[in-house]
Amino acid sequence: MQTNSEKAPATVPSPASGQIQAPFPLNPAKRAYQALVKGVGFFLAILLGIMAILISYQVIARYFFNAPSSLSEEMLRYSLIWLGVVGSAYCFMLNQHLNLPLLVDALEDRNAGRLKLFNALLSLLFGALLAWGGYNSMYANAATTTPMLHISIGTLQSVLFIAGLLICLSQVVVLADIVRHRADRYVDVIVIALVLAAIIYGVELFRGSDLYIGWVDDHLELFSTLVLFGTLFLLLILGAPVAIGLAFSGILTLSLQIDMGSLFSTTGEKLFSGLDSFGFLALPFFVLAGNIMNEAGIARRLIDFAMLIGRRIPGSLWQTNTLANMLFGSLSGSGIAAATAIGGIVSPIAREEKYDMSITTAVNAASAPCGMLIPPSGALIVYSLITGGSASIVALFLAGYVPGIIMGLSVMVVAYVYARRRKYAVDKSPFRMSEMMATFLRAAPSLMLVVVVIGGIIFGIFTATEGSGIAVLYSIILALVYRKLTPKSLYRVLLNTASATGIILFLIACSNLMSWSMTFASIPDTIGEMLTGLSDNKYVILLLINISLLIVGVFMDMAPAQLIFTPIFYPVVTALGVDPVHFGVIMVYNLSMGVVTPPVGTVLFVSCSISGEKITKVIKPLLPIFLVQIAGLLLITFVPALSLALPRLFGV
Repeated sequence: MQTNSEKAPATVPSPASGQIQAPFPLNPAKRAYQALVKGVGFFLAILLGIMAILISYQVIARYFFNAPSSLSEEMLRYSLIWLGVVGSAYCFMLNQHLNLPLLVDALEDRNAGRLKLFNALLSLLFGALLAWGGYNSMYANAATTTPMLHISIGTLQSVLFIAGLLICLSQVVVLADIVRHRADRYVDVIVIALVLAAIIYGVELFRGSDLYIGWVDDHLELFSTLVLFGTLFLLLILGAPVAIGLAFSGILTLSLQIDMGSLFSTTGEKLFSGLDSFGFLALPFFVLAGNIMNEAGIARRLIDFAMLIGRRIPGSLWQTNTLANMLFGSLSGSGIAAATAIGGIVSPIAREEKYDMSITTAVNAASAPCGMLIPPSGALIVYSLITGGSASIVALFLAGYVPGIIMGLSVMVVAYVYARRRKYAVDKSPFRMSEMMATFLRAAPSLMLVVVVIGGIIFGIFTATEGSGIAVLYSIILALVYRKLTPKSLYRVLLNTASATGIILFLIACSNLMSWSMTFASIPDTIGEMLTGLSDNKYVILLLINISLLIVGVFMDMAPAQLIFTPIFYPVVTALGVDPVHFGVIMVYNLSMGVVTPPVGTVLFVSCSISGEKITKVIKPLLPIFLVQIAGLLLITFVPALSLALPRLFGV
C-alpha cells in the first residue's frame, strides 16, 4: 500500500515541515497554496496539542478531584472529528492517502499518467460531493445544539464542507501541476473528465430503467452486494485512495434505497457521526505517546536490555533484535517504527560481527510487527472501534500478549536454527549483577509505561481512553527527563501524529459508512449464507478466512484491510459462535504478516533500506520464518484458549 503521489512533476509536501518541494520557482498562487498547507498543518498540530491537554485535565479531574468534566469530554469528541476530517483533507494536500498502486506501477508511463489523472478527477468529484453533503448537513442541523458547549451541530458539521473544499483545491493543484509541465496532458484531462461524466450519466440513465427497478425490487440483497464490492474493488484496482473506494461503494449502495435528494446529506451526517465516539480518542493518543517515546530515544536502552536476555542463545544479535522489536513495538505500536529504530542500531553491529545480512534483515522485518499484537496496539484498538465495542479494548489487549509472543518466538526459533547451522559463537561471559541492574534500570522507565497503562486498564482503575491520556503524560515526562523533547521536535511529533491518525480516522469514518450501507441492504446475511453454504463448521470457515486474509495482506496494508474485511467477516464468524476477541486476534495476526510480504510489505522495504540488502536476497530467509509464523497462526486459530485465557482470567 502506497500513498497516492505523482512522480514528477507532482508536488509532495513533507508532513513535518509543511513545505512543498517544487522543481520550479513558486508563483504567487503556488506560494499561497504552500502557505495554506502549512496553515492547515499548524491547525492540526495545535488541535492535537489542545486535545492532549484536555485528556490530561480529564484524567486529573477524575482521579485527583473526583469530578470528571462533561464539558471537556464533549470538546474532545468534536475535536476528534475535526482532527480526522481536516486531517484527511491535509493528507490529500500532501498526496499521502493510502492506495493500491499495483496497476499504476504495471502500466507504461503514458497510461499510468492517464490513470493517475482519472484518480485525481475522481478525488475532485469526491471532494465536491463531501462539500455538498457538508453544506446540506450544516443547514439541516443548524437549529440543533450540543448539550454542554451549546454550539450548533450544523456549525460543527461545517468541517465536512471545509474538508471537501480543501480536497477539491488539492486535486486542482495536482491537475494544474501535471498539465503545466506536460502540455499534451490537457487533452487527456478533457477526455478523462468526459469519460467520467459519461459514466455518471450512464449510471443515472440505468437507474431509471425497468431492469434496474426490477433488480432493486426482486433481488436487492444480491444487487447491493454486487454494487458494493464491484465498486470497491474496481476503484482499489484502479489505484484510487482507499477512503474514496470505501465512500463511493457505500454511497452507491445506499443510492439503491435512498433518493438522490437526501443521499448526500445522509452521507455527510454518517461520515460525521462515524467518528463521534469518546472511545475513538484512544487511537490518536496511543499513537502520540508512541511517537513521543520514539523521540525520547529509548531504542538503545531496550536493545541493551534485550541483549541481556538473549545473549546466551545462538545468534544472540538476532535474538536481541527480535526481543527489542517486541518491546519497542509494544511501546510505539508501529511495525515501521520498530524496524527503523531497532534495525538502525542492530544492522551496523551485525555487519561488524560478520552476521549474514540477508538473514539479519529478514529477522528485523519479521519481528517488527509483533508490537501490533502486544498492547497497547493500535490495530487492536481499530478492530474494537470497527466492531462498535463488541470486542472491548481491554479484552483485546490481554488477548494479544500470547499471540504476539508466539509471533516473536517463531522468528527466534528460525533464527536459532540459522545460527546453529552457521556455527555462530555463543556469548558465555558471566552475568554480573551490577551490569544487569544498570541495564535494567536504564530500560525500566520506558517499560513502566506498559505496566502503568495496561495494568491500570486491566484492573479497572481507568478506561482505555484515559489510559491513552496517561500514556501521553508519562511519555512527555520521560522525554523531558531524557532531555530529548524540544518545542521544535514536539511540534514535529504532533504534526506527524495528526497526519497519520487523520488518514486512519477518516478511513474509519468511510468504513462506517460502508458498513452501515451493508447492514442497510442486509449484505452480511447474504455473505453469511454464501460462506455457511460451503460449511457450517466454524473452524473450516476460519481456515478459509485465514487463507483469504493472508492473500489480502500481500496486496493491502493493515488499516484498510481491517476496515474493509472486518465488517464482512465479523457478522459471519460471530453468528457461528466465534468469540469477537478471538477473531480480532486472528485478524490482526494475519494482517501483521502482510506488512512484511511484497509487493506492499512496507516493513520489509524499510528493513531493506536500513540494511542495504536487496529484497530478492531477503525473501529466501524470510520463507521459513513465514512458515513457522503460519503454524503459530493455525495454533491460535484452533486453540482459542491461547487468546482468551488471559481475558477470562481477569474477567473481561
